[in-house]
Amino acid sequence: MEAAEATLRAGLAAFPDSAQLHFNLASLMLGMGRGADAEAAFAKTVALDPADQEAWLRLGSLRYQRADHSAAALAFECAAKISGPLQGQAHRFAGFALADAGQPAAAVRHLAQALACLPAGDEDLPLVSQLLFCRLEQCDWTDTATLVARCRRMLEAGAIPAEPFTFLLLDEIGPRDQFTLSQRFCSALTPPEALPARTVPVEPRRPLRIGYFGDIFHGHATARLATGMIEQHDHDQFEVHAFSYGPDDHGEHRRRLVEACDAFHDIQALDTAQTAAYIHQQEIDILIDLNGWTGNTRSAALAWRPATVQVNWLGYPATMGDRRIADYLIGDPVVTPAAEADCYAEALALMPHAYQPNDRTRVIGPLPDRAAAGLPEDGFVFCSFNRPLKISATVFDIWCDILNQVPGSVLWLLEGSTESRANLTRLALDRGIASQRLIFAPQRDQEAHLARLSLADLVLDTWPYGAHTTASDALWCGVPVLTRAGRTFSSRVAASLLKACGLDDLVTHEPADYRDHAVRLALDPEALGALRLRLAENRLQSPLFDTAGFARDFERLLHLIWRDHQAGGRAGVLTLAPD
Repeated sequence: MEAAEATLRAGLAAFPDSAQLHFNLASLMLGMGRGADAEAAFAKTVALDPADQEAWLRLGSLRYQRADHSAAALAFECAAKISGPLQGQAHRFAGFALADAGQPAAAVRHLAQALACLPAGDEDLPLVSQLLFCRLEQCDWTDTATLVARCRRMLEAGAIPAEPFTFLLLDEIGPRDQFTLSQRFCSALTPPEALPARTVPVEPRRPLRIGYFGDIFHGHATARLATGMIEQHDHDQFEVHAFSYGPDDHGEHRRRLVEACDAFHDIQALDTAQTAAYIHQQEIDILIDLNGWTGNTRSAALAWRPATVQVNWLGYPATMGDRRIADYLIGDPVVTPAAEADCYAEALALMPHAYQPNDRTRVIGPLPDRAAAGLPEDGFVFCSFNRPLKISATVFDIWCDILNQVPGSVLWLLEGSTESRANLTRLALDRGIASQRLIFAPQRDQEAHLARLSLADLVLDTWPYGAHTTASDALWCGVPVLTRAGRTFSSRVAASLLKACGLDDLVTHEPADYRDHAVRLALDPEALGALRLRLAENRLQSPLFDTAGFARDFERLLHLIWRDHQAGGRAGVLTLAPD
């Protein structure tokens, strides 16, 4: 390879404007694992020959691999403008990159073009499910039923999904379906050989070496939940590592997490195989995956078995699908009841209260007045700051019904894309709700966001994917949350949080009960006031916001997991009793 590189560079010295030589050099660099050099050479290729479709595709792929999704999309879009046999592939890649870049409307256009390029009779589950995901992001439900039915037919025929997360958003997909989907997904990515296993004494003479693994070690919602708990670890019992493959935003959470760990490893520059090898070198006893199959995941590295014990916790509310990825899933009796253990590839390890930690040091900024928050001076404020992606047609119909039954009320939503706002406003008008009764909240920093959240009267949860961090935020600010618990982990998180702070009566199980309960509370100020008072009294005494108590329970559970694993992992379900 070195000789080939020398020859190509000699050729380029003689013919510096040869796009073909730059392409060949880029391909060689790729084969040598020199991604940055390959990217530069492909960029030179397309600068010299903008009609080289394959070079655009390879350039886009390299940018995508380093998570520069916007730049990747630009390269794929250039490839998609060129006629040729790779045009459908270019549209496909452009759609995926734009979806990851947070541009669902542009992604939909390319994904639809890619579908049109498929040969007659062919199907492509990753393509159709990505199109479905982008439609949901836009709150565009015009063909949701058709796309879901199309996905189901492919799944029943044995198709492998590109990722399982989209299917957590669908009421039609139950927990056993989620298990099957994730299992099938894992079968396509699990490497044939695991890294060498370590022999560790049942009772090591040193602290247990634990590692937190994910891309969340910055101002991320999961970091906002977990930072306080990680700071509480007993370093006489645990040697704490973090493996971060996400960005460094130089923010407060990043600083706190670096200081809380015995060793903080920035592995952003590593690929999946290198990630597994690096973690393996650190001899981690228990590796805790904080991402799962979400977003910018690198959880596939766990298939190499880089740690002695691997745990799925907090970031992904479902099974990972394969014991090679995770041995245990940390849940609680509400989100993952022991009776449903066969819906999970992992053994269940149940916290005594909520599985979700909370940081009781998070600061609520100065309370704004309603006008400053864009709210009317009078009227009941229903609120849902979940991502628009989580709002289903069924949920929105019920919300509009609630608004129709509560005169003068408004629905306060998190600002999403231009398309999602326009679609929700139009759909509300179709259901008799004036546009001014939907109020969209722009992004704010965390302290300001929590402060304005206090102005809400009642938070309305979504399903089947409900509020997680947003539910904890509301309860921390003293705002009750009304939820409908469903069949899946992701639909029961708010129910778990409410139980942990003594508000079980805000958990409903049927859509009609959810609707009626919301209307009753809005029309009965005394009942709502009593709820808010109970929440205020319970807040700092409840297990939900006892950060130090959660940390002690979590550590006891890690010891229980370790002992079970060393005994052969035969328990099936580990249940931690309250201390």
